[in-house]
Amino acid sequence: MIELSTAAAINIYLGITLTVLLGIWFYHHYSVRHKKVIFTDKELLVCEFCHFAYLGGKDKSVTQCPQCQSFNKNNSFKGYT
Repeated sequence: MIELSTAAAINIYLGITLTVLLGIWFYHHYSVRHKKVIFTDKELLVCEFCHFAYLGGKDKSVTQCPQCQSFNKNNSFKGYT
């Protein structure tokens, strides 16, 4: 039988556990990165009255806010550029 000290057994156990956890993390990290991007015909709109952000069609010139039910011109959110 192989003699093994307590400290060596703990080190081997921790090494195997960390290796398995790192393997799971690498697998999850690289499988999530290869997801497909889907483009839609909608854009982010902001209500002029209640400032609620919602998705609306690009081709519509007037949209209705789903929160306050008011009609808005199609001024899409351009971000901080």
